Amino acid sequence: MHKINVWPMLCTVLLLTACSDSNNNDHSVRDPLPERYQLSSTNSVPEGVAFDPLERAFYATSLQGGSIVRLDSAGNESTFRAADNRARLVGTKVDATERRLWVCAQQVDAIDNRVWVFDLNSGDLDMEFLLGALSTNGSCNDLVLDSTGVAYVTDPANPNIYRLDPESGTGDILISDPQLTDVTGAALGLNGIALTPDENAMIVARFIPASLLLVNLTDTVQVAPVVLTGDPLPSPDGLVLLHDDLYAVAGDSVSRVRFSSDFSNASVVTATLQSGLSTAAIAEEQLYVIKSDVLNFVLNRPLDTPFEIFRVDLDVFDR
Repeated sequence: MHKINVWPMLCTVLLLTACSDSNNNDHSVRDPLPERYQLSSTNSVPEGVAFDPLERAFYATSLQGGSIVRLDSAGNESTFRAADNRARLVGTKVDATERRLWVCAQQVDAIDNRVWVFDLNSGDLDMEFLLGALSTNGSCNDLVLDSTGVAYVTDPANPNIYRLDPESGTGDILISDPQLTDVTGAALGLNGIALTPDENAMIVARFIPASLLLVNLTDTVQVAPVVLTGDPLPSPDGLVLLHDDLYAVAGDSVSRVRFSSDFSNASVVTATLQSGLSTAAIAEEQLYVIKSDVLNFVLNRPLDTPFEIFRVDLDVFDR
């Protein structure tokens, strides 16, 4: 009788099984995010948008009612925070590492302005920073997070940028400068904010007059205007950085801002897309913008629905 050596066959089976299990558990192979997400809520007027890379979910804040909705990668919408009419919610960012959602809350209980920090897992409000305690009538339009989880916040009514530390639960005025002043008296001053890749500086948007400011964070904190060439820059709302380029969202357009090495100069290319745009988020190396119709909401005009989050083809800026 011939003896059969089963070990090579068994090893082959085990190897194939291991490879199969490895492939089944490889979460790096994922379907790309859809190009467009429609917001179904009839009670919210969205303004801010953020993306959680761990759960592949978008979060959208609301000016009306103060709700926050969550959309998973397939577009299924759920309520993260129910509307209660306590505040107008605007700029928002996700801290994926600490599982936090930061939100600018305006006119809270018709009294003051705050920054709320939610637990992404439970939905609970974990922290709140009262901006009026840092500056008289302190407000919040947008914010950005550094690599340590500290938040930097723009004030649309006052010439201030705030620094909020979640570990200590304290905040202070990072800088107050005349160049950051709201010249309209209608809280149309500072808007979007983004950190440079090395986190040595930040770019801040001023809505009126439409401009970008460079805030140096090394040594003495200093402010200087960014010299812009190319297309005129529409009044910027949200700002995001992708591949060293800044994208500034305006009412019906998005501008690509490409900087010099020291960020003191930049060239602008503006693409007209559709009306009602406010802010943006980077999701899996793609630029997504939220259509929110803020202007019509503020002016009490009919709203152009449906609201949506959609991907911007970056090729539109190559001309």
